[in-house]
Amino acid sequence: MKRVFSSYYFIFFVAMAATQPFLSLYLHDRGISSEHIGFILACGNGAGILIQPLLGHLNDVVQDSRRLLFFSAVLSPIVFAGYAISSNTLVLVCVAVLFAVVQSSAPLADAMAVHEAKRSSFTYGQVRLWGALSFALTTMVAGYVYHLAGISWAFGIYALFSILLATISLKLPKSSASRRSSDAFWTGLWNVSKNARLLVFIVICFFVASALTVNATYLPLYFQALHHPMALVGLNFTVAAFTEVPLFYLSGRWMERFGKMPILVLATATLAVKYAVMAMNPPTAVILSIQVLEGIGYALYWSAAVQVVSDLAPSERSGTAQTLYAAIASSLSGIVGTSVGGLLFAQFGPLLTYAIMASSVLVALAGFIAFARFGMRQAW
Repeated sequence: MKRVFSSYYFIFFVAMAATQPFLSLYLHDRGISSEHIGFILACGNGAGILIQPLLGHLNDVVQDSRRLLFFSAVLSPIVFAGYAISSNTLVLVCVAVLFAVVQSSAPLADAMAVHEAKRSSFTYGQVRLWGALSFALTTMVAGYVYHLAGISWAFGIYALFSILLATISLKLPKSSASRRSSDAFWTGLWNVSKNARLLVFIVICFFVASALTVNATYLPLYFQALHHPMALVGLNFTVAAFTEVPLFYLSGRWMERFGKMPILVLATATLAVKYAVMAMNPPTAVILSIQVLEGIGYALYWSAAVQVVSDLAPSERSGTAQTLYAAIASSLSGIVGTSVGGLLFAQFGPLLTYAIMASSVLVALAGFIAFARFGMRQAW
């Protein structure tokens, strides 16, 4: 199972790395403004908020959770191809919404991996690191390929690796990530939502995830606006992702030794420093070098946050809790990150945008420190 989950994450993030970091640049090159790009992607994240808790519930009650991941892998490239059909904003909004719906099962893989890791004596970070490695390798190549041959190649690459992902998903464990529950969907969601400490934790994560979304979406436009070499855009994601690989591997050991909340504090502090430096318009070489901080911050934040959500959730509702976390801390933050980030970028430019991102992460830093002191002691 460790090899199967490692393979799943590896292929999943090849497909993601070949498309998501370059989507805003693709749409911008087709004449779509940053405000409209933000609106389009925000609508997709809004759809994710609505569908993710439902899929989490389905994961907790269906007999074979692999089906959700399989159909997601099959349908995703079909829907994603819709971005090439038209430059009409309404059409692209529909594509973004449908793509978010078919991609909303992604957090279920995390819930399954956390559950299986406890049963099979490996850590979540040990399998998730393969996603970071594949993301690093893919962005390193994709940036140069798209610069030379055109970004339209992304659609074929995404389709190819989605087929591989669908095949691997059938080899995942048949059982879902948690014990079966016969509760109605809204009853289960209500039971999870009544966990005040879980909701507080998710709200704090929202501020980190919003900044991460802005960076992932608008970094190519940052390079373009400040006249950095566009051929090096992919290298930014490569440096960050290569840094994530050892950090994902070590995160489990560090959490056992130091606790989950101290790791989250370290992660947010690292991200705040990185975004503050980006707001100072450093040279290209400095920008590339500080992507190491992005990799450190993201890997430690993601590993610890997923584990804390698992700790806070009732065991029979781990899938619902993970997708509720994804709906608020990822999809809702995606709406804010893409829409507000696009407006800030258009109105105030890239430097002030990154200054606001640093402030958002500092808010989360204060929140995690307070949560570590007054919140859930099990997270230590």
